[in-house]
Amino acid sequence: MPKRPLIWALTGSRAGDNAQVLALAHAMAAIRDAEVVEKPLSYGALRLLPNILLPPGTAVLDTDSRRRVEEGPLPDLVIGVGRRSVPVARWIRKASRGRARLVWLGRPRAPLDWFDLIITTAQYGLPERSNVVMVDLPPAAPVAASESLEDWRDKFSDLPRPQVAVLVGGERWPIRFDAQEAHRLGAAVNALLRGLGGSWIVSTSPRTGIRQSRALHEVLSRPGYFYYWREGRKDNPHRALPALADAFVVTSDSASMIAEAVRSGKPVLIYRLPRSPLAPRWSARRGIMRRLVELGILSPPRDMDAFCDRLEARGLVRYLTEDAGEALPSAVSALRERELEEAIARISQMTGS
Repeated sequence: MPKRPLIWALTGSRAGDNAQVLALAHAMAAIRDAEVVEKPLSYGALRLLPNILLPPGTAVLDTDSRRRVEEGPLPDLVIGVGRRSVPVARWIRKASRGRARLVWLGRPRAPLDWFDLIITTAQYGLPERSNVVMVDLPPAAPVAASESLEDWRDKFSDLPRPQVAVLVGGERWPIRFDAQEAHRLGAAVNALLRGLGGSWIVSTSPRTGIRQSRALHEVLSRPGYFYYWREGRKDNPHRALPALADAFVVTSDSASMIAEAVRSGKPVLIYRLPRSPLAPRWSARRGIMRRLVELGILSPPRDMDAFCDRLEARGLVRYLTEDAGEALPSAVSALRERELEEAIARISQMTGS
């Protein structure tokens, strides 16, 4: 009997990144009847060095993670995300004598030729290349319904329809989100609901901040439900909202939150958060900047406006303003993620026997 392909999913401390890696790994496993092994990694001080200065190796890892990577049979496919695990992935390929294929998500901050395929989204600004695939939304597993879905349905039953879920992120350089901006978000939601006649369900997140949460809560009118995120709280409605909400308002700082809302098939409005005036903006599409990015010397600044603009241009979202009026965008009845499907097909061909 032929050996089942082995996929290693390199994960770390960021839940959103881990979800993308595991979603792609399990999508590949379903196609190839492969085995997925998650390799959680923690890092030492060497992680701070640029990837172009680091040889293939496990020196960036702590002792337990190094042991975890160096044990067991080597994989046929390695899936990773971001910057830190790049030297580890290169060591795996070297140890496998070139057999292991490297598939990366997001931006690796390393020479692009090091990878067999990079699956990226518009905010990372990578140049078009034969081994770079731009997709609308990052990979994600289907959202599992909350175990307490019916409890949440009962809790929201007295709120008038349409029930608009407001998913709130927070500051992440260069995006700004202070109490004044939270107030403006609340005013925009109020204006929308004055026309719709519905209610709001707010779900804040670890990055939202107490002052911002309070400012948003204070300005919101009409009936609603407000969830203040706190470490250890169990009563978070977030996982129930894709099934229960009639529409979404999402702040523009989080690709994963936006993707979750879009994949629900419900109408989605993006509230654009401001950028710091000190934030640089440049393109890697051509010229010397493109070449520096290809060599891993520079990396384009993260640009969530580019991510949201691409979704708006494809009719998947619309922007929310204080004068948004009373119309919701159309629901996405059948989202076809063609680029992501084609990327998965390419990975299957790379790892085929």
